[in-house]
Amino acid sequence: MHFWLISAPAENGSKEETWKKLNAATNELSQNFKMKIPELRVGTLDSLMSLSDDLERIDRQVESVVHRIEKELHEHAGEEEPTVDGTPVERFATQFEWDQARYPVKSTLNELVSMIHDIVARIDEELKSKLMDYNQLKSSMGQAERKMQGGLNQRTIVDIVRKEHVINSEKLTTVFLAAPKFAVKDFLGTYEKWHEFSTDKGAINAVVPKSALKLEEDNEFELYRVVVFRNAEEEFKAKARENRMTVRDFTYTDGQATADTDERNKLKQDTEKAWSGLVRWSKTSYSEAMRAWVHLKAIRVFVESVLRYGLPPTFQAMLVRPGKNDVKVRKALLSTFGHLSAGGVSKDADADGPAGASKFYPYVDIDVKLLSMSSDD
Repeated sequence: MHFWLISAPAENGSKEETWKKLNAATNELSQNFKMKIPELRVGTLDSLMSLSDDLERIDRQVESVVHRIEKELHEHAGEEEPTVDGTPVERFATQFEWDQARYPVKSTLNELVSMIHDIVARIDEELKSKLMDYNQLKSSMGQAERKMQGGLNQRTIVDIVRKEHVINSEKLTTVFLAAPKFAVKDFLGTYEKWHEFSTDKGAINAVVPKSALKLEEDNEFELYRVVVFRNAEEEFKAKARENRMTVRDFTYTDGQATADTDERNKLKQDTEKAWSGLVRWSKTSYSEAMRAWVHLKAIRVFVESVLRYGLPPTFQAMLVRPGKNDVKVRKALLSTFGHLSAGGVSKDADADGPAGASKFYPYVDIDVKLLSMSSDD
């Protein structure tokens, strides 16, 4: 949603005449809106020139914050076009009224700009903090969910193994194996003979006979527990790997499955709470940041107009929303206000050109991209 915020001096002392000239020149080429700006405290010429440079930089910073919040609302709440306290952004900008309570006109221009900068800087810090908290929870939730996903050769088996499946004693221990389905028959026919170890009474098998117990299966694997002698555990695991088994290193802890489920549920609740809090905060903060930004644009066009046209500040500020043919609108504006070039030119913050490039016009011209994600540009 692209606008040009322009200004031109009052024609023959009449702002209305300037407004009429704009509309006559751009008839059917653009939508035009008056921007009402109060008579702000001017200060010295040096302070205005210094402030002009600061305004361009702060404008970019504020725009970045506004558009980042817009992006978060789009991603997390699915909002194509956020609002300013329920008012569509376009209507808020095109029907702009100065907020005297928040930005008293008796304040100096530097004070007003400082107020806006402080408000948006606070919002920026809060945005970073809330996003970091939410993303950390989201990452932890993703890790917890991934543990429950995948095949039996990868996913956690804490929710599968029960206490009665596990045999642990001074001499015996339990090994868990994920057997590929194509290898299950060979596994069941040979696992008892995979490893032998020597004792005083001769060589014996490392595996307790008929101890293989299927606990679960999926499309590709079957999960088995096998009871082996503790002093041959590592050798048995090595043989299992040689026979295409996936050894699932797992230590059963009573109550761990319930604890993991409770942790996942809490993570889910905390993530959802953080998400809803982020959305609520984003809506409120977007409204506050957008209000501040449009006031900053108003201050900026006021300062540029005074520097361009002099005192007293008798100029008409106008929002121009060009139609499909920007070039025709520019030509119409040039034909209408080209005579102002003798007084200098305006630096445009339009970023459509090469990086770092500036465009110059014989009237004050400030680019305004209200919605960065709008398809209506």
